[in-house]
Amino acid sequence: MAAGGKITARRRFEAPRGRGAEVFSVLAEMRAAWQGADRMAVGIGPGSYNGLRVACALAGSWQMALGVELVAAPSCCLLDVAEAAYFAAGDARGGRIWSARVEQRELRGEIVLLTPDEFRLRVEAADLPVYRVGDLPGFASLPAAGPDAGVLALLAPRLTPVDPVLFGPIYLKPPHITAPRPVRP
Repeated sequence: MAAGGKITARRRFEAPRGRGAEVFSVLAEMRAAWQGADRMAVGIGPGSYNGLRVACALAGSWQMALGVELVAAPSCCLLDVAEAAYFAAGDARGGRIWSARVEQRELRGEIVLLTPDEFRLRVEAADLPVYRVGDLPGFASLPAAGPDAGVLALLAPRLTPVDPVLFGPIYLKPPHITAPRPVRP
């Protein structure tokens, strides 16, 4: 929570795979802090597929149920780093790495998917610090940084409200759907 450019309430917690429901316990615990809030901000990825879907569904539900304004920012723009400009990168699975240039907490260009070799060339040519978000096989030497809710809370007042009908997570790849096996008679 933030008001007047300062963090007024904060609760950090881990939500590893399979334990995303903990967010509801934290929200209940923080209920007094968010009473009367008029704006909700959410990071929309890239990130964990299920985590992003839960965050977006929760934010959209609150927007409709409580009538709060909803704002969103790409998670790579919310890294807890001091630099005003940097590259962020993470494991996009399937042998791909996502990479984004961020300046003044805004994307500069598109989030791109690269092979490890393409990413290595990008790192070597980078004119800005490069941070890895989470584990990034082959690039453990890059400094780690992660999205921070406090950065999002302080950024929220300058974000444009989103249309809840069009709002959703950033998906970097089309969903992988496995066709069912044929049923044998």
